[in-house]
Amino acid sequence: MNSIPRKMIQRTEHCFRKRALVTSSFGSCSFPRNSLYQQHPTCAFSSSSSVSSRSSNGDDNTRSTLNNSVSSEEVSKFSAMASTWWKVDHNPLISMNPIRMSFILQQIANQHKINIEHTSSAYKPLSNLKALDAGCGGGLLSESLARLGANVTAVDPSEEVAKAARIHSMKQNDTKDIDYKGGMSVEELANMEEYRHSFDIVCVLEVIEHATDPKSLMQGATSLLKQPTDTHPGGLLFVSTINRTAKSYAVAIVGGEYLTQKLPIGTHDWRQFLSPKEVNQLVQNFGMEEVDKKGMILKPPFWDLKWYLDSNDFDVNWIGSYMHK
Repeated sequence: MNSIPRKMIQRTEHCFRKRALVTSSFGSCSFPRNSLYQQHPTCAFSSSSSVSSRSSNGDDNTRSTLNNSVSSEEVSKFSAMASTWWKVDHNPLISMNPIRMSFILQQIANQHKINIEHTSSAYKPLSNLKALDAGCGGGLLSESLARLGANVTAVDPSEEVAKAARIHSMKQNDTKDIDYKGGMSVEELANMEEYRHSFDIVCVLEVIEHATDPKSLMQGATSLLKQPTDTHPGGLLFVSTINRTAKSYAVAIVGGEYLTQKLPIGTHDWRQFLSPKEVNQLVQNFGMEEVDKKGMILKPPFWDLKWYLDSNDFDVNWIGSYMHK
């Protein structure tokens, strides 16, 4: 089921908003509208749930200048959370990150024939690989990639968040060389000729559901990947987001924002969630195809935020990998 009547959404939100008003005197609704499920909060969408209505004009990957899928208003709003990005009680992505990295590392190992079973902590399986963390936020994924040896570039439209990420990364030798670029979108990076077709890995995690133009975002991301050659398999694209189902509405919005208030009310717009099929259709416009996908599932009891990967359940959070056809 991927369609919820608009009136039902409005009635549910109204009901739980009344509940939120009752509890607001205890401070549960007084914190800033920071994003607890995302790394790159850049919302302000149209009201339509269809991908096509939010897409840019033109299906080819040859435009000299790409559109910008970033909302400056939302960037300013979420810049306020820079100082809390690495606090576990403020960012459930910290608990989700290990399974995201597990999926990413396995996909890279499969493509590049890398041994990831090495037991030495000094082993760097991603050495000599260039990685882009698109919508890096406070650098959670960026640091994980860098610790495994990748040469990491990280972009985020928020100067403040990127600055906080840079400061945090300077604490360890393995992460101090991450190239953070604050105040920059994926499309802006893609418009710089020196970065086109230069990355082995491009990660767009918990970002696409917050983009004003998902098609432009995917066009920029895919144009940054290395092309396949006789000696190189081509770059890998990783996308993770939330599916648009009745279950995701119940879990991510009703449960996450209204009942448990793990997420600030208004963090997500259910109509902007994307299914694996929709993302695959988007990247196919730019010569890519799906390699693999997994659901990212919360283990009961859900409040301790323990995650695992599932090959069959894509109803809520999911992650996929894509390569050139």
